[in-house]
Amino acid sequence: MGSRMNPRLWYPQLDVYDTVRRMLGLLIAWPNQDLTAERLYISDFYLANPPLLHRAHMPSEIRKEFQALSIVKAEKGFLSFPSPQMLFAKMEPVQKEALRTLVGKGFVALDALRAGKIAADEKLAQVGDIVVMSSDERRVVGFLTSAFARIGAGVPGDLRLATGLRRPGT
Repeated sequence: MGSRMNPRLWYPQLDVYDTVRRMLGLLIAWPNQDLTAERLYISDFYLANPPLLHRAHMPSEIRKEFQALSIVKAEKGFLSFPSPQMLFAKMEPVQKEALRTLVGKGFVALDALRAGKIAADEKLAQVGDIVVMSSDERRVVGFLTSAFARIGAGVPGDLRLATGLRRPGT
């Protein structure tokens, strides 16, 4: 009469609720209004998979900030990762659903999104203190929003080129 547990692996990269949580953390930390959906998706990708930042190209001053985080390289960690491009493509439907959820719940302004920008809506300020993130995640969010996602700011596609991450139609 023993019950058998079927173990299931959980991948935060493919969980829409965790993606909403990560994106909220990024939106709260984003200092100004120069955020595009592509920059949000790429930032979320690296927040969910920080060891893969080692494979991204970045200017030396940004690389120094990254190295200060002491993130273990993917090859030396416990988990093995597929190629960043493959994982980014796999995350696409989850990220798009998470962004739709953020718009639907009033955290992201739909009119700005239609214009190609991500802008916080009035509700975002109300949840700032209740978005749960570990201290390591907060450090990565700080790096992503203040340094890494600024690569090529104002130049569409520059961050995509630095990371090698692209999706059809972008």
